[in-house]
Amino acid sequence: MNKHYYFSFFFIFIISSTATFAQVDYETQIQSIFTAKCNSCHGNGQNTFNSSSYEAVMASTSAATKYNKKHVIPGDADGSPLVDKIEANPQFGTRMPQGGSLPQSEINAIKQWISEGANAVPTNNESEYVIPESFKLLGNYPNPFNPSTHIQFDVPVAAQYTISIYTMHGQLIAEQVGNVAVGRAQIPINLAGNPTGIYLYKVSALTNSGTQIIGTGRMTLVK
Repeated sequence: MNKHYYFSFFFIFIISSTATFAQVDYETQIQSIFTAKCNSCHGNGQNTFNSSSYEAVMASTSAATKYNKKHVIPGDADGSPLVDKIEANPQFGTRMPQGGSLPQSEINAIKQWISEGANAVPTNNESEYVIPESFKLLGNYPNPFNPSTHIQFDVPVAAQYTISIYTMHGQLIAEQVGNVAVGRAQIPINLAGNPTGIYLYKVSALTNSGTQIIGTGRMTLVK
C-alpha cells in the first residue's frame, strides 16, 4: 500500500458507535458543581478563583507567579487552568477541590462547557435558528489566520464532533473533540505552536446513527 493511498484510506476511516450529546447548561450543570464543591473555599474569590457566579468565574485570573492567565479560556478546555487544577497532577499546587476530587462525569461536564465556549446559557437556540437539514462544513474563518481561526459547520442533531488537523504530508498534528447542540457550530482552533503553512482538517460527527465525516478543508497559517 503506497503512502498516498494509505493517507486517503486513513482520512475516510469511520468508527461506528451509539451515543448522544447535548450542550451543557451553565446554571444547572456547572454552577451547581461550584456551589456544592468549591464555594466553601472559593465563594469569595480566595486564592484568585471566585466560584460564586458565572461573572465571577469568568473574571477570575490566576496569580502571575502561577498560570498568569484567566482560569477559564473559552473554547480551550485543555489550556484552562481550572481544568488543570481539577484533573490529576496539576502543573501548580495540589489538585482541587481540597481533600478529594470531582467525579469524572463532573470534570467532563466542565471541560465540555469550556470547549463549547464557556457560555452563560447554551448558544444554539432552536427558536431563533432554523434546524439544518444535514451536516455541512462551512469552512474556517479567518483564513489565512494567525494563530487562531474558527471552523464552522451545521449540525442537524446533537453530536460529538472531532476535528483532526494534518500537515500537507498527512501527518496528524492536533485533534480536538467536543459536543455541540443542534444549529451552527463555530469551533475555535489555535495553531500557535505550529509553523507557517497550509494545513488540512477533517470534521466528523458522532450521533445515534454512528460516525460520519462532515467534510474536509484546508487553511493557511501565516505568522
